[in-house]
Amino acid sequence: MDNKNRNEKFKISYALSLVTQIGITVSVITLAFIGFGHYADRYFNTSPVFILIGAILAFIFSMLAIYRLVLPVMDKDKKRNNNGS
Repeated sequence: MDNKNRNEKFKISYALSLVTQIGITVSVITLAFIGFGHYADRYFNTSPVFILIGAILAFIFSMLAIYRLVLPVMDKDKKRNNNGS
């Protein structure tokens, strides 16, 4: 019973750490790209062009980062399901 409870707590902490890591990664990427876009717009005196480009690039790189963070979890789950069948 104690081992099962410990395993369940580990799964919860792992899930929370993964969600936290995804949130921080997306936030940093978004702030960096939009911040650079804002700076480039001020430097080149073009209003929303580089901010929009930065937002689009932030979305693309955020999705890529999320995929790379979640992929090991998906592979581990896939292997566990294949071994159980």
